[in-house]
Amino acid sequence: MKDNPVLANAPPEAQISGAMNRIGSTKGYALALVWFGWTFAGMDYTIYAYALPLIINELHISIPTAGIVFFLSLQGTFLGSLLVPILADYFGRRPVMMGNILLYALSTGIVALAQSAVFLTLVRFLVTFGVGAEQPVGATYISEQWTPKTRARAMGFMQSGFAIGVLVATLLIAVLAASFGWRILFVIGAIPALLVVLFRLWLPESTRWQASRRKTNAGDVPEQSASSRFPMRELFTSNVWKLTLIGTILLVMGNTAGGGITAWAPTFLKFARHLDISSVGWLGVVNSVGLLVGYNAAGWVADWTSRRVSLMVFFALGVVSMIAFGVVTNLVWVGVAYFVVGMAQGGQFGNFIIYLSELFPTHARATGVGWCMGIGLFFWALVPYVLGILAPSGNFGNLFAVVGGAACLIGLITSYFGPETKNLDLGGVSTTPVTTTTAGTA
Repeated sequence: MKDNPVLANAPPEAQISGAMNRIGSTKGYALALVWFGWTFAGMDYTIYAYALPLIINELHISIPTAGIVFFLSLQGTFLGSLLVPILADYFGRRPVMMGNILLYALSTGIVALAQSAVFLTLVRFLVTFGVGAEQPVGATYISEQWTPKTRARAMGFMQSGFAIGVLVATLLIAVLAASFGWRILFVIGAIPALLVVLFRLWLPESTRWQASRRKTNAGDVPEQSASSRFPMRELFTSNVWKLTLIGTILLVMGNTAGGGITAWAPTFLKFARHLDISSVGWLGVVNSVGLLVGYNAAGWVADWTSRRVSLMVFFALGVVSMIAFGVVTNLVWVGVAYFVVGMAQGGQFGNFIIYLSELFPTHARATGVGWCMGIGLFFWALVPYVLGILAPSGNFGNLFAVVGGAACLIGLITSYFGPETKNLDLGGVSTTPVTTTTAGTA
């Protein structure tokens, strides 16, 4: 490889130090904007799941039909997570993040006009397309702005925005839904997200992406030029495909466990546990607090122990809590289990974004993160559809326990055999960003 003489003789952090000094004062601002974007993504996404019992009644949709709506509309999450990050690797992180939040903000407001399952499916597809793209692109941006010492905590904080969004959404359900119905909730959900678009006009572009693009354009990485032009290809090269496989399995298991319970828990609580919509909303608040704890704890646990150990801890919590939530009937224990479900999910997905962002080289990082998340999110869409067919009455308890518990167990085992990425520096553009050393020799 012919290296750029300036970059080759400097450590990775020094390669971009000048640019980082120019925008150092804006790093917190950038993190805040990504956090707000993910907050409103969580809010817009969650309002639908908790309003679903009301939507089912008003639009006369059966639970199996609602499962089909979930499956088809959530293909937007799959496609957005898979395709939009490719644009971010080609054209930059900043313009993609701006267009993305505008898309899901506008489409969230339009959901309030739904009069049929078909219209609901189409508009929800646009919402989930934007939500699916927000996470991998935003996570890639943050991972490239922060050092190995603080990256995990920054990523955990960014992820916690989703939990705040869930908390706001469940509070809206608890306070407003019984009196004002479900349509006003989607109008409220669109307004703040639109404001974030304006503030992102001042968001600086990722300096690492700019450095990688300049090096590629200068022809200093000739043997990488083909994969740089088409970063998806690199995910399946001889020294990266194992990392892609590990990441994909982890995301499939996490989304299999989380997809069903996130989609159907409110409906389960209303129809099988016979709670009113306000009580469902308040239990959602309990769950969202657990989610917030899990997201923030993920970064601290990952820094204190390791990425793999942190993943195993939160997958283990998932095994226990998924089973408990599905089988307990006492309302207090339902609340406790639902809190731990949230903490387990927050910890898992907080760790996912930390771990995935460290697996792939800069010029294909967003694509790699997006691939793993996209494939995982296909299962996030598929599981609600399958569960809706298997439990048309809304009694999903045993399915939560069996499907969710088994998926978390497989995720725990996969985490054990994955490579360790703690303290990895993201300054280079190498196609071998981490060692493939397994747990036994890490």
